[in-house]
Formats: sequence, structure tokens, C-alpha cells
Amino acid sequence: MLHGPPVLDINRQTYFEIFSMTEGFDINLEALGASYRKLQAQYHPDRVSRERDGSRLQALQRSSIINQAFDTLKSPLKRAAYILSLKGLDPDVHEQSLMSEDLLMQQMLWREELEEATQNEDLQALDGLKKTAQGELQDCLSAFKTQLNQAQLHKAKALYHKLQFIDKMLQEINRSEEKILDY
Repeated sequence: MLHGPPVLDINRQTYFEIFSMTEGFDINLEALGASYRKLQAQYHPDRVSRERDGSRLQALQRSSIINQAFDTLKSPLKRAAYILSLKGLDPDVHEQSLMSEDLLMQQMLWREELEEATQNEDLQALDGLKKTAQGELQDCLSAFKTQLNQAQLHKAKALYHKLQFIDKMLQEINRSEEKILDY
């Protein structure tokens, strides 16, 4: 008779439920981390390494889902996409009608600034663009949370797509900085 942690029915629970958290955009990252470590200690595949193949496979699958859930919830962008999917919206489907002209203009301007700063190896300009993008990211996260709380899901989805753009821009800025600094 096996004595171990109670079985976690991970395939029927949301990522929030796996970590015993209330569903929502605002989460306590410290509590998430503590819950993750506790679950990994309980359900890590090494704990059943001497068991039969089926038990090891279940433990591996359970651990994989715990890792995926943690990775999703700790990232604001992934968490936003996950919440939208829980609400019945496919975050990967882009609707052109949700793309504002202002966002399209902002994309063009930022890309031009990035290209020029990169060509000129202007770290100061890249830093300024990064600070602007980081500020815009925080504003957009706040607006996303507000729209989500007000059940304005299509507006939240439009903001999610803006978050994707800003996140990608920040990654490109970092790559440009690394290229200039020869990392």
C-alpha cells in the first residue's frame, strides 16, 4: 500500500486551483512560489522512482503540469492569455478590428526608433526607448486588469495584444543592447 501525498487531480483543475489561489490577474508571487515549491516537493517524480512505470509516468505528467502552471501564472503576459482562455476567448486569434490606429502608429514609431538606435549603436536612445516601453507596459497591465475586472473581455483582449507587442519590443531592445555590448 502506497503512502504518499494525496492525489492531486491536476487534469481537472485550473492553474489557480492547483496552487490554491483565487482566479484573477493580481496574484501574490511569493505565495505562488511557496506553493510551487511545496507541490514540487510532494509530487516530484523522484519520489516514486522505485515504483512501477505507471506511477512514474503519472508523477512525471503531474510535475510537468505543475511546472507549466507555475510558468504561466508567474508571467503577467502568459497569465493574461490564460485568463482570457478561461473566459472563453482565444488569445491567439488576432482580430484586426481590435487593433487601434494609435497602436499601429506606435508600433511603426518604436520600430523606427529601435532600428535607428541599433544602427547608430546608441545605448542611451535604446535605454530611453526601453523606459518608455516599460512605462507603457505597466499602464497596459493596469488597464488590462481593470477591463478584466469590469468583464470587458474584448477590451481586455485588445489590451492583451498590445501587451504582446510591448513585450516583443522589450525583447528586441534587449537583443539590440546585447548586440551593441557584444554579449
